Amino acid sequence: MENKSISELLSEQELSNDSSAQEVEGYTNESVIDLLKQSLNIHWEQTTALTAQAVHLDRWGYKKLAAVIKEDAEQEHEHAAINLARLEFFNQDYQPFVVNQPSWQRHNMVAIIQYNLDSVRKASLTERATIAAARAVGDEITANMMIPLLQGSEDGIALYESYLKLIEQMGLDNFLTLQV
Repeated sequence: MENKSISELLSEQELSNDSSAQEVEGYTNESVIDLLKQSLNIHWEQTTALTAQAVHLDRWGYKKLAAVIKEDAEQEHEHAAINLARLEFFNQDYQPFVVNQPSWQRHNMVAIIQYNLDSVRKASLTERATIAAARAVGDEITANMMIPLLQGSEDGIALYESYLKLIEQMGLDNFLTLQV
């Protein structure tokens, strides 16, 4: 094996760079790309659902809960943007978006919370899988980008589980009284 200086290696790298797309050989594993697309779709779905829920909760008079849900929707929007940016880096088409229609029973607070809990659990599983797949192909950048998303999902799991526990312990009416 020939020993090359750092300047020689950098010169070779500059000559081999193609400015039309950012491709990283060995890092664009299709499973990583597919998981990034799944994560994107989950976060768009969460953004849509949580935004709608925040509007409903605010109108119903549950201002505190509406503010928490609205903040969560904004975080999910940021998470979607992170997925978009990484897919753009890999020059991958993510169209059309495949976003499931959010569905929960209107005016049923427990159903809304359970829907949100199920959604963040799904996001958490996808983010864990993305981290594992990215690391398997040596893509630490994607893995590291997903860690804050996973932390956000785990925080969401803790939040929605705590809401359900509070409802179980104090009753729905008392829980809702605290949300005004």
